[in-house]
Amino acid sequence: MRSLAPLAAVVLAAAVGVGALRGLVQDSTPAADRGATTMTLVERALNVTQVDTGEPGPTPGDLTVWGPDPLYDAANEVDTGAVTQGSCQALNADENHCFETIVFPDGSTLAIQGVQRGAGMPATTTIVGGSGRYLGATGTLLVEASDDLSLWTKTFAITLDETV
Repeated sequence: MRSLAPLAAVVLAAAVGVGALRGLVQDSTPAADRGATTMTLVERALNVTQVDTGEPGPTPGDLTVWGPDPLYDAANEVDTGAVTQGSCQALNADENHCFETIVFPDGSTLAIQGVQRGAGMPATTTIVGGSGRYLGATGTLLVEASDDLSLWTKTFAITLDETV
């Protein structure tokens, strides 16, 4: 008669692994529903470089690199001392996959990534982390561009992991 010990060990390991995995998977509840802090900043797009790869005009693979660009308060009047920089790669004529880093005057950062659109097409991207006062940050960033792409309104919904 075979021993059931090896089978029991596998079942126990699987149960422990699932429990550990649950702890690593982010809660799927939107940040706004978990008591998120919100803030709105306006980017003045002053340092933007377009790299046209391939056929002339907007095509997949084209790159946009920006920053550091200043971030102003929600009224676009007071320079907050924070800056943004990043890059986007065109997926098609209307959508870009973007990576962005916000650096605050105290050295704290927020890291963001996701698909953004151009003028008149708001997009929600993901806050994937942060440092300093934003250590353990998650949440979303709603991005809205002006018609001429010179201003980008960024509304953050930030949740901080209290265990970090």
